[in-house]
Amino acid sequence: MLGIVSIRKFNLKLILIFTSLCFFIIIIRLFMLQVFASAYYQKESIDNSFRIVPIKAPRGIIVDCNNEIIVQNRPSYAVYLVPYEVPDINEAAAKLAVMLQMDESYLKEVISAGWKGKFQPIRLKRDVDFKTISELEEHSLDIPGVVFQIESTRLYPENGYGCHIYGYVGEVSVSELQINRNYSRGEIIGKKGLERYYNEYLKGYDGVLYLEVTAGGRVLAEKEETSPIKGSTLELNIDWQMQKLAESILSERGQGAIVVVDVNDGGVLTLASTPQFDANLFSGVVPAEKWAEIMSDTTHPLLNRAIQGTYSPGSAFKPFTSAMALHFDVVQQENNFDICRGEKKFGIRVFKCWLPRGHGKLDLHDAIVQSCNIYFYQLGLACGMELWDQFMPQCRLGELTGIDIHGEKAGVSPSTEYFNKKYGEKGWTKYLMNNLAIGQGEILVTPLQMAVLYAAIANEGIIFKPRILRRIIDNENNIIDFPPEVAGHLPIKEEHRQIIIDALHGVTSERHGTARFVSMPGIPVAGKTGTAQNPHGDDHAWFICFAPIDEPEIAIAVLVENAGHGSTAAAPLAKKILEFYFEENIKPQL
Repeated sequence: MLGIVSIRKFNLKLILIFTSLCFFIIIIRLFMLQVFASAYYQKESIDNSFRIVPIKAPRGIIVDCNNEIIVQNRPSYAVYLVPYEVPDINEAAAKLAVMLQMDESYLKEVISAGWKGKFQPIRLKRDVDFKTISELEEHSLDIPGVVFQIESTRLYPENGYGCHIYGYVGEVSVSELQINRNYSRGEIIGKKGLERYYNEYLKGYDGVLYLEVTAGGRVLAEKEETSPIKGSTLELNIDWQMQKLAESILSERGQGAIVVVDVNDGGVLTLASTPQFDANLFSGVVPAEKWAEIMSDTTHPLLNRAIQGTYSPGSAFKPFTSAMALHFDVVQQENNFDICRGEKKFGIRVFKCWLPRGHGKLDLHDAIVQSCNIYFYQLGLACGMELWDQFMPQCRLGELTGIDIHGEKAGVSPSTEYFNKKYGEKGWTKYLMNNLAIGQGEILVTPLQMAVLYAAIANEGIIFKPRILRRIIDNENNIIDFPPEVAGHLPIKEEHRQIIIDALHGVTSERHGTARFVSMPGIPVAGKTGTAQNPHGDDHAWFICFAPIDEPEIAIAVLVENAGHGSTAAAPLAKKILEFYFEENIKPQL
């Protein structure tokens, strides 16, 4: 009996110890949950009862120098998926792929990439039409967890006017996510033009809406909202009416560019490039077949010819050859130049003038006015590459202008080092200078560069950094102004500048001038035509000018691809721009 009692007491002690141990473990566990893990479970509780809905901030609008709206926003629908409410992701993806007209595997990838928690909505598609939204509403019981929200989508001008200026927006790509960690999957960012360059100002800041929901996802109430902050407004130097005129008249002639700059501060008043593209295509999801069509277009509509097209400047470059010769006092050798008989032999090659019968004996003034190649062949040789190497880099040839748009090309400004590298030190002759002197050969420029350089001739030699943006205005009407920036100075004395301007005026006003029809009553114009040889087809046509001569305001560069002579293809377009700009000045006084 005594042994049985002892066993029972021992078992009772074991039970008491085990029970005490269990209570101790429970107490410790409760202590851990309530003290150390309280923040975690509090968050989980909130996530179970609240749905966080992002409110996308509208992008800032873009207006011209007269406050005319160029780019704005329009309302559109975006479709989201709340993972917590979806019983079977694969089944939902299969149904949604059909209704949203999306590839199923791509849709699954979007869902996977956007998965930040069971209760965080994932945007599946933006800019969804109302018909699709209605269908989704009809099948809401079949596909739970699908919600839609009204967001703003970019609205660009019709006809593609200005597309190369403002560019377009699109969803951030995988590569862009890797470069910029501040971006998030599905975010809309600027891809081209001003949309890209000033994206941080335009994008604004998203808001948040907190919805109280049941465990089944039914919305009970809106608990709190953080309002989005709209992006800032961009006010441009662009004159929208002149921009539309430039693109309209340029489109009639084919492919090319027109650039108009303010000679006194570098403000870009017009930056036209044709052909255009419809930037609205990129506001939503671009169909694969449409993208393929754009990429296969041989006219390259996405190319901004004003800043990315590089061309030989042709005779439009002769004023700078003249400036070089004046600067180094080489012009005084012109008395020894042979007269122009339409052609002249240099070395083993015969170089021709554009006028077969020749221009006869000319001085610098008449050589510019009549654009005589034979004169400039000899002038270029008299200067040589040594003087070219000293003078042309100071004109910032072969350098970016620094305009506020991505993708600008620098062009090519040959030098002795350039030719040595390309042909070898003894692999080229001095006669390469013949072509350079008339703006041919290896020298390549953009229409923007030519407009900036002619503006510098007009304004006493100041090379301004061209700027499209005038100021930024945020939601609180705070203004950020962008004052003119000087990029350099032409190496030209005032008396030499006046000699060149007088000759450029002769081009538009004298009997033998190659653009004499460009002159306007009361508005003296200085300009130069150019016909640039093109190894890939017909010659390109140039005309660059500035006006008025006494108190210059604007400089214009016109480039028409494969159009032949600058006097007949490019100069008439410049005159239309001049007439538009000076309309009030040339109206008859009553």
